[in-house]
Amino acid sequence: MMHRETITGTPRITRRLLSALAALVLLAAAGCTTSDTQAKRFTEILHRYPQSPEPLAIARLNATSADAVPHSLRGRAVTIMVHPAYSLFFREERRSTYRESKYDLLKFQLDNEARFIGEIAKTDNLLILVLPGNYQSDSLAPLSYTFFLNSSTKSSPLVYYIYSETSSSGALSTDTMVTLYGFLQRVKADKVLIGGGYIGRCQREFYNQLTTYVDKIPAFVVPEISSISPDDIDDGEAQTIVNSLQKRDYAPVKDFIEKKGQGKANVLYMPSAPVL
Repeated sequence: MMHRETITGTPRITRRLLSALAALVLLAAAGCTTSDTQAKRFTEILHRYPQSPEPLAIARLNATSADAVPHSLRGRAVTIMVHPAYSLFFREERRSTYRESKYDLLKFQLDNEARFIGEIAKTDNLLILVLPGNYQSDSLAPLSYTFFLNSSTKSSPLVYYIYSETSSSGALSTDTMVTLYGFLQRVKADKVLIGGGYIGRCQREFYNQLTTYVDKIPAFVVPEISSISPDDIDDGEAQTIVNSLQKRDYAPVKDFIEKKGQGKANVLYMPSAPVL
């Protein structure tokens, strides 16, 4: 009797197991479908910036750049954007897919940087872009990046660029830092306002180097124009931050700067000077 019950019970148990496994497979498949549906590829917006063969139409900062700055524009803040639009043009294609919250944050930050650069380029304020070193070879779309830079700055004579040592670091070579220091001194910059990205990464490397070599000109990281890496936050944090940014509340970005800077970075909300 025991033997027959075991034998006849086996198919029943097997059927139940198979049914349970099938249900798990269906649930997993449904979960994958939901995840794929919510995921977005950030590099798909590259079409906004055509691959134009035009050369970079921004003046490179050099030892004589300060000569062209009118005396009426000296003694003001100088704004420096570290690796502008890095999230779009230097993200690996295979790592470009995000859930909606991170996608929205990246897009907000990208649009915000482009808008800010375009606005300040139309004013009489000085702007320096720290471009990723070797961007012509390291960028996902170098010609599109050149188009982005040219279209944002619109050939303003008060916008300059310098290169970081590499595309993955915000640090400058010694010669470039000397050039930057000389420029800041000659235009009598009363402060340096730093934006761009990423907070706690390339931006922090640049900030630490600048404040080490330029000790007589106060430097500040500005939350309104600083970008957060999607690798440094989870989806929930991204949603919270983008919700605040859409309300023009930059307190979460300020907190993030202080956290990543371990309290060493001076933070300053954007003064009225460099913005329209």
